[in-house]
Amino acid sequence: MSVKINVAKELGIKKAIEVEPTNKVVRDTWKIQKTQVKMKIKQASRADGEDAIEEMLDLMLETQDEIISYVTNTLRLTSAQAKKIDDMTFNETVDLANKISAEILGIKTVEATEEEVGLEA
Repeated sequence: MSVKINVAKELGIKKAIEVEPTNKVVRDTWKIQKTQVKMKIKQASRADGEDAIEEMLDLMLETQDEIISYVTNTLRLTSAQAKKIDDMTFNETVDLANKISAEILGIKTVEATEEEVGLEA
């Protein structure tokens, strides 16, 4: 059963895009989730030194490229539609990829409360 993903707000595409959650699409979704986790773990390690900084920058570039490819390929965007991603911020692009992932995996997303994120005891 396909899922309809609305990206009107993010990409200006008025009609919801139908995505069939095939094994390939689900596998790509897990891969993008893993990529994001790797980057978060690396950021948390806070290693110093030239090599560590260069390694982190390489990982950030790789993550950005993979997220853009994931969005473009999963939604089967045309070149003109895909160029709109270049005008988005990195965080907006990550949010879009997470929105797509959630739809494909059937996960309902809700905003966390301050207590849940540890801002309030």
